[in-house]
Amino acid sequence: MLGVSILVFVAIRLVPGDPITVMLGAADIHDAKLVEQFRHDYGLDQPLPAQYWAWSSHILGGDFGRSISTRELVGDVVGRRLSATLFLGGAASLIALTVGILWGVIAAYMRGFGGAALRSAPLVLMALPSFSIGIALAFVFAVWLRLLPSSGMESPIDGGTLPDLLRHLVLPAVTLAVYPAAFTARITNASIDELRGEDFVRTAYAAGIPERRVMLRHVLPNALLPVVTNGGVMVGYMLTAAVFVEAVFAWPGIGTMMVSSVLARDYPVVQAGAFVVSGTFVGLSWLIDTLYVFIDPRISMRGRAAQ
Repeated sequence: MLGVSILVFVAIRLVPGDPITVMLGAADIHDAKLVEQFRHDYGLDQPLPAQYWAWSSHILGGDFGRSISTRELVGDVVGRRLSATLFLGGAASLIALTVGILWGVIAAYMRGFGGAALRSAPLVLMALPSFSIGIALAFVFAVWLRLLPSSGMESPIDGGTLPDLLRHLVLPAVTLAVYPAAFTARITNASIDELRGEDFVRTAYAAGIPERRVMLRHVLPNALLPVVTNGGVMVGYMLTAAVFVEAVFAWPGIGTMMVSSVLARDYPVVQAGAFVVSGTFVGLSWLIDTLYVFIDPRISMRGRAAQ
């Protein structure tokens, strides 16, 4: 997170354009003295090390400053947008895990051309960019069939209805879930193929236990362990891909906020957004790594610490 904070702090300042000039230019104000006054108020006239120290020391106390564009508290802006992104990511994760696990199980036990197609399809889907999938889904279901809305979202808190929120959620959630679902299907399929040759599985078959029971009681629980292990990879992908997916569907999440803030050179919002996203990724990855210890009894925290 320290590395991300430094990288984003420097990178956003390499983007051509001054945030104060952009802000005042939007209001058709071209006053050099006013520009200098605003630069002084936001500390932009200080050397970069001094600016970074002032920003980092404030965020440790939970103060992300104020937005240059809107003058709102950055913490309030990021909080509203992050809740929309987490809601979208949670829905996409549920879809990805459900579809991916079922897909992997069916592909592992299906023979012939159908099984080969199910095992090969994830490679194709994983190669497609998320924004191209989103555009294709929006064209088919929103423009052509007119079954679902193509953009926006209004939560029940803001006056919208729950059915309307769910209708707006379908396309971005499915788009965001395509890669993780294909990834999960590949891992599940490979794990099942590997486990079917293990001694304990062959012993279960030799004991006359029905195949369905062997699958549910012995194979599937062990096949899901690699899925949990790679959960951190999926979390990282979703946080990254959410920027593109939210831009395609105008979903009011942190990805859309980051894009608009970069265009407006709103340094405090971009820095806070990157810091919060990286913190969310680190926290969820730690949680997944910790849960793996409880899921797999062969691993202990003491043993991992010794390693």
